Amino acid sequence: MPEEYNMIDLFDDDDSIKEEPVEEKAIKPVLADINESSLIKLSESAGVTVPKEKYEVIEHFMARAQYGHQAALPMKCKGKSCPFIGMCPLEEAKLDLPNGKDCPVEQALIQMWVNKTIGALNIDPMDPEFAVDVDMIYELAGMELLRMRAGHHMATDPALVEEKIVGYSPQGQPIYDEKPKIALLILEKYSKVVNKLREQLLATRKSQAQAGQLAGDVSVRTANIMARAKKIAEARRSGGSIQDATFVEVENEVKSDEPVDR
Repeated sequence: MPEEYNMIDLFDDDDSIKEEPVEEKAIKPVLADINESSLIKLSESAGVTVPKEKYEVIEHFMARAQYGHQAALPMKCKGKSCPFIGMCPLEEAKLDLPNGKDCPVEQALIQMWVNKTIGALNIDPMDPEFAVDVDMIYELAGMELLRMRAGHHMATDPALVEEKIVGYSPQGQPIYDEKPKIALLILEKYSKVVNKLREQLLATRKSQAQAGQLAGDVSVRTANIMARAKKIAEARRSGGSIQDATFVEVENEVKSDEPVDR
């Protein structure tokens, strides 16, 4: 399988992150299904007239949304007021920020993680047989993005615990207790989700490999039995002698219908 895939870019509506154009033959099957089935027809049945020159907008939305909520997960750029401006490479490079548009950094990160996992698992994203795997991979990339945001909070405020009011004394004085930081809890929670998704992806590959190995073993045994039976049949047709069977003599065998002396 090639090292890189011409994948449908979930976020290619932003000109700032466009790379080489995807080959038309790679995305045509997806858009053909969208044309025939979904939002255009449903909109028109609801009384909304969709001009043909606007079909591309509808198709593009459906192509982005086909892998779930990850299409909407990248934040809207807030310019200098972005809570994650400290890890923004565009800001570090002193470039103009796409204020109000989908963050190209997070879009690129999701696509990078998706491509990396697809390549590691040797998956063809255009093959319908791998549709569930691709959905899980996009889910995994979305979880990774949330963990990265939480990791940035931990980098800017590295304290693991913070004091919170857990109650009040009879005199009305607040009672404080140390609690884990929310960012730390998010990292812990989503780490479990990510590990589970990875295990499911690997388990799918392992079960498929074992199924293929089992089918191969059955085929080999069946072929051996058929070859042996054919050999015996040919020996009989050629007048071969009957071979003596191996047996073991058992003494003092008790029959089931005779009483046993005690």
